[in-house]
Amino acid sequence: MLRFFRINDPYRLVFIFLILIAIRITQEFFIPATSYYELKWLLLGEWLGKGYTMYDQTYDYTGPLAAMIYKGINLMFGRSTLAIQILSSLLIIVQAGIFNALLLKNKVYDENSYLPAFLYVIVAGSVPDFMALSPQLMSLTFILFVFRNVIRRIDNQVTDELFISSGIFIGIASMIYLPAAIFFFVFLFSLILFSTAIPRRLGLYFYGFILIIGLCGFYYYLKGSQYQFLERAISQGFSLEPRIKLTYMQLLNLAAPFVAILLLSYIKKSSSGRRNNFQQKVEQVIWIMFLGSLSTFLFSNEKSGHELLFLVPVIAYFWTHFFILLKKRVFVLIMPGLLVFGLLTFSGYAYQNLTQPILIEERKGIGEIMVLGEELEVYLDMSVSTPCFNSTISGDMIEEINTYEGADNFHDIFQKTEPTYIKDQMGIMPQLMSRFPYLEKSYQKTGSNMYQKISN
Repeated sequence: MLRFFRINDPYRLVFIFLILIAIRITQEFFIPATSYYELKWLLLGEWLGKGYTMYDQTYDYTGPLAAMIYKGINLMFGRSTLAIQILSSLLIIVQAGIFNALLLKNKVYDENSYLPAFLYVIVAGSVPDFMALSPQLMSLTFILFVFRNVIRRIDNQVTDELFISSGIFIGIASMIYLPAAIFFFVFLFSLILFSTAIPRRLGLYFYGFILIIGLCGFYYYLKGSQYQFLERAISQGFSLEPRIKLTYMQLLNLAAPFVAILLLSYIKKSSSGRRNNFQQKVEQVIWIMFLGSLSTFLFSNEKSGHELLFLVPVIAYFWTHFFILLKKRVFVLIMPGLLVFGLLTFSGYAYQNLTQPILIEERKGIGEIMVLGEELEVYLDMSVSTPCFNSTISGDMIEEINTYEGADNFHDIFQKTEPTYIKDQMGIMPQLMSRFPYLEKSYQKTGSNMYQKISN
């Protein structure tokens, strides 16, 4: 099965892409429900597309560049699940091509093939969360660019451009998904440990990283929301209590096949003993990336399957070694199909059992509803009309409305949305009504946490 991809032919990427599409269609058939975070990103793009600004009129921690991307997608395609599925599939195949090219060009393996790209797609396609157009997926693209530069540096390619571009790529990755900033230290350590990096070039690396963050900060300074940007995108971009998170047992079930493949591949690779000095250094960088990938999960606001995505290059790297080193004919014929099929089926089964479809609260035909909280499921079949995408950050609303700017933002949101219903999950409507008397005159309580607009 793998013989077809063990050929140095770029057109193999076309067949790999077709395999990715087949995996995606199969997953849609067996797991048709939209995940909570996928819905959140779609709704965030829709909300920003209505003209609201991030951080001051949107209570969330999503990275500024990711937010801009979701907004752009919404403006071009509307709230289209198909559009983001196509874009994420294209992004995965691009990542697989980048990953394969950097390994191929630097002769990391003893043979030149498109096996790394194939296995990258298999690992990335094994869990539906990996294939979502998540900030993690978009961020990983730029992590791979930096990984390529680090390998070039280990191979004694020294230019100022290499260091400053690495810093810029890490900065972009971090502004898409803040926990990716951990890889700044991962690659900084790699550059220092495996090569002689003079302070001036390390300064360029740091400058490139700070430049991107500074440009994002300057953009929000021009918008007049630099303080909200610093607090929500930077300060609160780490370790908030997630609405939906995997338990340790669920995480273990989801990660079990990847752990098994990683161990099996490492044992096989270690037993071969055939590695030159350059290959050993590349493997050490891969292990440092492995530790960085685990760290992103610890610091993330979303303890979900998306966090394991950063492990995809690590697993694909070792798995490629495993199949290259297989020599016995019986294993060459049986093991590839067994492991690939086993990974896809077990991971899909584990994911299906640890996640639940989004529950839709039917409110069609009763007008707009504003949810003050994170219950975004109600918007699955209606237009979004809430600035609240994270309950912790939304709690800051009460403090902000005591300032002129905060009160003006909140008033602007209500004037634009004019919701028929308000669902107060957070219990903050009494404070809002005392601060804004027109709310008390315009809405009446109809349930434990429901408010309805009074008809004139």
